Amino acid sequence: MKFSARFRIVLVPCLLIPALRAQQLKPETQHDFDCYVQSAEARMGAQKAFVAADSDSVLNEQLVRGRQVRTVPANGANPHQLSGGQLYDWIGLVFIPEGSLDRTIRMLQDYDHRVLYFPEIISASKLLCHTGENQFRFTMRLKEPAILDVESDVVWERVGPERWRCRSYSTNIHEAGKEHGYAQRLYSYWRFAETPKGVYVQAETITLSREFSGFTRALGSMVGINPEKTLKRTLAEMRESALKTGMQIAGPPAGLAGCGDSFHPGGCAAPFKTE
Repeated sequence: MKFSARFRIVLVPCLLIPALRAQQLKPETQHDFDCYVQSAEARMGAQKAFVAADSDSVLNEQLVRGRQVRTVPANGANPHQLSGGQLYDWIGLVFIPEGSLDRTIRMLQDYDHRVLYFPEIISASKLLCHTGENQFRFTMRLKEPAILDVESDVVWERVGPERWRCRSYSTNIHEAGKEHGYAQRLYSYWRFAETPKGVYVQAETITLSREFSGFTRALGSMVGINPEKTLKRTLAEMRESALKTGMQIAGPPAGLAGCGDSFHPGGCAAPFKTE
């Protein structure tokens, strides 16, 4: 897996409207997307290294000493062609020097104030419900690739004294104004590992969009329709916010309702095959 730079979209859900409508997919598009997600999650579950830097000394040097934000296609060249859609699958990593795992997790679970931590990407956010300390549902308004209101279901899991992971599934996405289909589904998977020197953060984002021509994709990448670039900006802003001193991080408000059952993507009888 060789790390390079090049793409864009976002990872933190949505807004202040009472209910969002999910963008309806064609049955064949939904099937292909569900199959891809099932295959991708199986791949993630089988990986031996918790974060890629554990087994890649060159990458580790770039993250720790070079202070770089690194991205790589997770499963071959993007986009992946689906029936009636296009899918982008990216992995990104960043290192937070002298960072605290506990502080980073508390900051990311402060869903009412995401605009403070990701001001270039998010313009509003609101926690809708939470169950215990591990399940949350929230909305956010994204500034790019268009004005998008996204509602997401998020589940966190501590997998060791110095490791956390979480997954976020968009359950509703609404594009303000005309629907272009820039982002129809936004799924993301996160891993956090603390060391004596700081915290490693690794994210994989899976973004489904409407099918666009090569010219439209090239034009869109110049004006903001770029999942890789947004992932890099998200990780950079996360590092910057996690290192700010004196920032007060709020916990979930008292009296908020529980979320009920967490969301699960649809199953797939046959695994997705890349070209």
